[in-house]
Amino acid sequence: MKSIIRFSMKNTVAICLLIVMLIGGGIFAVREMNVEKYPGVDIPYLGVQITYPGASPEQALKDIAEPFEKEAMNIKGVKNVYSDATAWGVWLTLEFAMDVTMDEGEERAREAFSKLELPETAGQLQFHRQGLDSLPIFTAGFVTKGDTAEIEKFVKDTVQPSLEGIEGVAKVETAGIDDKKVYVELLPEQLKKHGLSADQVKQFVSGNNLSIPTGEIIVNDQVLPVRVSKELSSLKVIEDIDILLPQMPTASGQPAAKPKAVKLSDIANISYGNGGTKSYTRINGEEAVTFAVTAEPGANTVAIVKEAKDKLEELDIPAGNQLKMLSDQSVSIQDSVSAMLREAFLGALMAVVVTLLFLRNIRSTLIAIISIPLSIFASLMVLKSLGYTLNIMTLAGIAVAVGRVVDDSIVVIENVFRRVRAAKERNSQLVEESTREVASAITSSTITTVAVFIPMAFVPGIVGKFFAPLAWTIVVSLLFSLLVAVTVVPLMSRIFLLKLKPAEHKENKIQKVYRKTLSWSLSNRWKTLLAAVLILGLSIGVIAPRLGTTFLPQETMLEYNVSIEMDQGINSAKTNEITGKIEDVLLNNDDIKQLSTNVGEGSASVAFTIKDGVENVNKVTADLRKEFDKIDGAKEITVSSTGDMTGGGQSYLQIIVNGPDIDDIKAGSAQMVEALKDVKGLADVRTTLEGDKPEITIDMDEEKLAEHGLMPAMVAQSVRNFITGETVTKVSIDEETTDLQLTMKLDDIDSVETLGEQKITNMMGQQVALNEIGTLKKVNSRMVINHLNGKEYVFVRGTITDSNTGEVSAKADDALNKLDLPKGVSWYKEGASAAMEEGFKNMAIAIAVSILLVYMVMVVAFGEGKAPFVILFAIPFSAIGSLIGLWAVNEPIGMPAMIGLLMLNGIVVTNAIVLLDRVKQNEKQGMEKHQALLEAGVVRIRPILMTAIATVGALLPMAISSHAGLVSRSLAVVVIGGLTTSTLLTLIIVPVLYSLFHPKKKSKADKKLTKAA
Repeated sequence: MKSIIRFSMKNTVAICLLIVMLIGGGIFAVREMNVEKYPGVDIPYLGVQITYPGASPEQALKDIAEPFEKEAMNIKGVKNVYSDATAWGVWLTLEFAMDVTMDEGEERAREAFSKLELPETAGQLQFHRQGLDSLPIFTAGFVTKGDTAEIEKFVKDTVQPSLEGIEGVAKVETAGIDDKKVYVELLPEQLKKHGLSADQVKQFVSGNNLSIPTGEIIVNDQVLPVRVSKELSSLKVIEDIDILLPQMPTASGQPAAKPKAVKLSDIANISYGNGGTKSYTRINGEEAVTFAVTAEPGANTVAIVKEAKDKLEELDIPAGNQLKMLSDQSVSIQDSVSAMLREAFLGALMAVVVTLLFLRNIRSTLIAIISIPLSIFASLMVLKSLGYTLNIMTLAGIAVAVGRVVDDSIVVIENVFRRVRAAKERNSQLVEESTREVASAITSSTITTVAVFIPMAFVPGIVGKFFAPLAWTIVVSLLFSLLVAVTVVPLMSRIFLLKLKPAEHKENKIQKVYRKTLSWSLSNRWKTLLAAVLILGLSIGVIAPRLGTTFLPQETMLEYNVSIEMDQGINSAKTNEITGKIEDVLLNNDDIKQLSTNVGEGSASVAFTIKDGVENVNKVTADLRKEFDKIDGAKEITVSSTGDMTGGGQSYLQIIVNGPDIDDIKAGSAQMVEALKDVKGLADVRTTLEGDKPEITIDMDEEKLAEHGLMPAMVAQSVRNFITGETVTKVSIDEETTDLQLTMKLDDIDSVETLGEQKITNMMGQQVALNEIGTLKKVNSRMVINHLNGKEYVFVRGTITDSNTGEVSAKADDALNKLDLPKGVSWYKEGASAAMEEGFKNMAIAIAVSILLVYMVMVVAFGEGKAPFVILFAIPFSAIGSLIGLWAVNEPIGMPAMIGLLMLNGIVVTNAIVLLDRVKQNEKQGMEKHQALLEAGVVRIRPILMTAIATVGALLPMAISSHAGLVSRSLAVVVIGGLTTSTLLTLIIVPVLYSLFHPKKKSKADKKLTKAA
């Protein structure tokens, strides 16, 4: 350290160039860093979707889910495998260990699953990553009162490609655009009348739509390719396709002279549209077409949205259509970033004011505070090189660090200032000696604070990864602040402070009062300690139980979503009718700003935005839930907030229910749902059990199959084709290329018996009725089957609407523990409640590790174990002010509060180190222990109070802010309250404990008198 200080004192130009480089590099880093709301965290979940149309959940489970589960459980790094088998297919969720990146995880999954063979009718594997950036960053739509065809085409052909071309855009999804096809609906009675099968019709349709190169010929010395082409270019052309009828033998056994044919329109209904699967999209109750933009991970959200808006302004929107902005994440990101920058700036300003008030010298103040911009800009350069973005975590780290980075410089400048004013001979040697005098103390205190935050950077789990940028920002800033304090500050002191007017040192009022207080405390050590311990005990025993706990703090959210689930088999028309009633409730509510609706078959969603300025958002949503409960006809109506990590202050109670038998699991989960519905603070309690769905099964007879030349796969494929439909070819309608889908008109099939009369074609081209090869019967089948690591389970979920999530979770535990569940049925929590418990446990471990690291650093710094142990004793007393601060602002104990406690460890230790370092110096100079403590306290009280008040002042803007987000005011009030009480107690308790642990050594004369006695 001595050589670094001396180098800076002798190389003015080099240090000045370094300052310019740090500021310039920091400004460049800020301009180049992407801006997003949350840090890019790899959420260790990979979704795999496999469609399997027409299959039952049992079939999907057997054919796809089970083999994929077995393969997935063998993938390196996979912790758990969840699978949902439904009538449409399978959804697998692979949970990876946190040390596996999702790039690696997806690559391993793709390689493992490529070995497996899918059923013939299954779709391709689709991989989906889960993350904070998977939600749309920008949503808008066009309201139209006329024909939607024009605006649908405009969005599909112009808007969507334009937005997809923006750098950083992952995808643009649309709603309200009908997926039109040409539907050829075969009439069973007409097929039977003419002796035709669906397969035969398919051959004639596809044979009339072709373009085949047949070779080349030479015409007039030109080589010309020959192509046979027939295009189905309109509904009329399709209707007029000739379908040749099977030739029936004559009475003489000879074939008919001329084949007969019928038009396709004679045996089928032909239409161009959505096939009856009508969907509805509305904005504020009016018909609309909407589109949503999703960004790539780590992309600059603000820049993407700005470019998207610019492109939309440049488009020539068809007349009669109005563009409506529905959601814009860039606004909340800019608000969060601006709020954090504002708080960091105000915090720095407060630190400057505090320094000026104590030093009462502008030059000294400017020198002391130069560490703020230098440390922050330098840390931004490092963060940019590490790949971090400007988000609420890195900016919060800067806002928190602002009050700490000035501390080292304050200690140095205060010591230089004091010695220079008292000295008669002033030179660079005096400045160097003054810096070296406190260099050991500030180095130890900075390294201990770094040791406090290093464990936080390595906290496991998603939450740990999420808060790591905050920890690294503080660590890097503090290290640079130490470097600035021993290089830039002494240099500037040599330039600006050697010409200060001499002044005789006198104790001020604060120092005089402190001397008397400390002297009394050292004379009444046990009384002082007892009073402090009593205050600590009362704080923990009385205040802590009243605070409650939460995982992450509530953020005031204004965007919500209503999800509507209908009973099975309900069509979109009925779903739309129920959704309309929900829209009416929202449109008639004065607190609602706007809403957008999407309705499909059996389900719908209504996204709505609450107006700015609404005081009690929770009351609005609670009242809406009551209104929705009055609406009949829907199976389930749930309200949840959207667009934020914490769910707008809401979190979810999620429970996995296991057992030996699905019937026992069903019974147990039903009991649990009923019990949880009575827990105050829980809403929308439900399970993944959706009841049974009636279906028709065909039990095939193997002998009859062989007799008629059929295989099970052929039967399944044929039945699927005439029920679900089959895309036969592509045709051009109104200059749009679309699919031609061949299906069977099922309106006439009004019973199981009628379905059994339907015929399929065997390998010899013969027609075989379904009832000739098997038995058809109506049964009830499950809608979804859930597996966890190959074993069936049920998922119970509820929305926690109370800010005290810990209390709600505890009440839920009590309610469930009282249940007499079926034998073998067990449960455990996942989601926010489980993450809260894990997060608190991991943070507690991080705090314990940080205390151990701090002790090790201090042992090295002091060269003994007693003094560091005395300093650690001061840490618990910081909890007094922390709990009082949380109680004063009515904040529960959450992760930010835990981080505040972690931060206090470093601050309390820093103050104690600065104090005891001076005590050690006094004792080395031969000063008696009592006098050494008094002198050190009086001399060091000013830098200790300056650093403490500067930190309090820097965090004050965050404490009173309503826009601090996840790193909310709970962190700020914990540090402010804890630092206030711990500083006062440190100035008293640490000297008292030091005197107790370092008793006065008896002289040789005293020992002789003792022996004589």
